[in-house]
Amino acid sequence: MPRPSRRTIRAPAALVALCSALALPAGSGCQAERDRPVLVFHAACLSRVLGEAERALEAADPRLDLRLEPSGSQVAARKVAELRRPADLVLSADWRVLEQILVPRHAPWVLGFASSEIVLAYGEHSPGAAEVDPDNWPSVLLREGVRLGRVDEDTGPLGFQTLAVWQLAAAALGPPDLATRLRARTAPSQVVADSEELVALLEARAVDYAFLQRNLAEEHRLQAVRLGPALDLSRPDRAAEYARARVEVRLRSGEPPVSLSGAPAVFGLCIPREAREPGGALALARFLLSPEGRRLLLRSGFTPLAPALLAGQGLPPEFTAPPGGGGP
Repeated sequence: MPRPSRRTIRAPAALVALCSALALPAGSGCQAERDRPVLVFHAACLSRVLGEAERALEAADPRLDLRLEPSGSQVAARKVAELRRPADLVLSADWRVLEQILVPRHAPWVLGFASSEIVLAYGEHSPGAAEVDPDNWPSVLLREGVRLGRVDEDTGPLGFQTLAVWQLAAAALGPPDLATRLRARTAPSQVVADSEELVALLEARAVDYAFLQRNLAEEHRLQAVRLGPALDLSRPDRAAEYARARVEVRLRSGEPPVSLSGAPAVFGLCIPREAREPGGALALARFLLSPEGRRLLLRSGFTPLAPALLAGQGLPPEFTAPPGGGGP
């Protein structure tokens, strides 16, 4: 199956195009049909941001009823593609998950709206907590008795992003077999389905260290080592460097793994073709692209993308950026 083309867009053009693509009436303001709830499948690490967005939107319009259902990103997409559950909006911690699983059969496009940063999180109980830093963390994690947790790469992007970080660190900091050794010493009981479960392990002191999105580390007031842009997958302009890592990931149930290259951690959203309340889904998408939504993302540890990114086929012309690009 050919992969969708990718473009950059200004946020206002994206909103106009979303209305057009969903064939919503002109002058409707992209209002939802609010006689039924709007079902949102989303990456667990977006729970706080979406909870705040839900409160803001429902306060502005009490007829809007958003129902948020968190999980790992692959699980969220599989609910639509494999279980045929009628979601209205799907949000992933890596927009490639939506591209690979949902586009083009189940959704015509994916919008990349924010990036994140991977950090090494730990607690006061963690061995080496007083000395771990951006240069020595590999040696700290390899010490006898240190317990490491991670997300399963087949259920959540943080899993394969973590494995990519380990590969990049092996080349940049050493030892050369760092990724293999860290993977081998992560006990099966410490490999969990999504980022919220991983945070729970760390807070319960069941593990000593875990690689997390920075927004989660800040939200839960965890200590964290910032790895730097060469390793933390935060910079879209360093995509070629991140691509030196490759991870085998099972995206679809019952199918062989695919090889994903390391890539910037870009959050994506899409409105499935069979959405029952596309207007309500669009209201949330509009909010995340709005100045208020961008401020919320920034406060929560994300970096809103300006311009936004777009992948898809058969898109209306409003999706293309004006000459010269630029942000909203």
